[in-house]
Amino acid sequence: MSRTAVQFGAGNIGRGFLAQLFHESGLEVVFVEVAPGLVEALNRERAYTIRIVGPGAREVRITGVRAVDGRDSEAVAQELAACQIACTAVGAAALPRIVPNLARGLLLRHARSAPPLNILICENLHGADAHVRSLVEAHLPAAEAQAILTRTGFVQAVVSRMVPLQESRPEEPLSLRVEAYKRLPVDAAAVAGQLPPIAGVEPVAGFQAHVERKLYTHNCAHAALGYLGWLRGVDCAHLALEEPVVRETLDAVLAETGTALIARHGFDPQEHRAHVADLLTRFANAELGDTCFRLARDPLRKLAPDDRLVGAARLCESQGIVPAAVARVIGAALRFDSPEDPSAVALQRRLREEGLDRVLEDVCGIDPGEPLGRAVKAAWTSW
Repeated sequence: MSRTAVQFGAGNIGRGFLAQLFHESGLEVVFVEVAPGLVEALNRERAYTIRIVGPGAREVRITGVRAVDGRDSEAVAQELAACQIACTAVGAAALPRIVPNLARGLLLRHARSAPPLNILICENLHGADAHVRSLVEAHLPAAEAQAILTRTGFVQAVVSRMVPLQESRPEEPLSLRVEAYKRLPVDAAAVAGQLPPIAGVEPVAGFQAHVERKLYTHNCAHAALGYLGWLRGVDCAHLALEEPVVRETLDAVLAETGTALIARHGFDPQEHRAHVADLLTRFANAELGDTCFRLARDPLRKLAPDDRLVGAARLCESQGIVPAAVARVIGAALRFDSPEDPSAVALQRRLREEGLDRVLEDVCGIDPGEPLGRAVKAAWTSW
């Protein structure tokens, strides 16, 4: 097999995180990308620079890369048939568009009796592994589908590297600024055969625990920082951390969800506290240039019943913990009214036209009369 990693998506995560792991592991990175400008630039330059900002600041040169156009099905299939690892970072909405190429490549790989292939699925989508597997299965010939699927690992990953808003550098169009964090936990139980050794990749047992910790620690805290900072009139996320009201509420949220996660999944309390402390240090990295607006945007999605806020509250309740601080953040999220975010505009319109009780039921899956509903309503009024 070729010493290649096929990376679907050459965006911030694909180019700014995953390619670094593959490059540092001695693999040639072959990007599958549909943006003509990116494909042309990657094939012309064959290298680019990642700039680590904040603690651990340095430059990492990613060399020997190339790209194939995602619309060239035969070229993509040939790469998949010969590679050692594949990976997706295209966004949940784009997954159905890459699946025909995935299926064609797996079929060709099967015809050549190649070793099993593991596909790292780096998408912000609950159950992304099963979703991709079912999409691929629908594009495989029925007679060969099971033989191919049993030799394919659909391996979900937890992506936690933060990539800031990028500065425009016409002279270096491929360059990216990123933070230093480069751990990538993946689902050990989903691996087919063996993974090649890849820097930063950590196969873990009990993967759902790590998925929930990312959602109810990292994502939940990010959302809290965004909504609370926005309400305080703070633009930058790292400055919002310095606001006493924001920090006090954020710390309380992390205490509630941390206690619940430890109770449900058996995380070591000392290790979890260290994880939270590291996360807060990363949030305080001014070089990331993160904004409260970016962390808060799309409230309709973030207020969904199984997402980072309401889901965190339900996690707490399931472990006998009253999610008082999480409820305050849900109330703050319902106050997010940026005219620059279509989701916020739609949320505020629904609140005006339908009322808070109906929005709680339809958007959040919260009964207005239950304890969580009453707490959120009180918080919404107080903000």
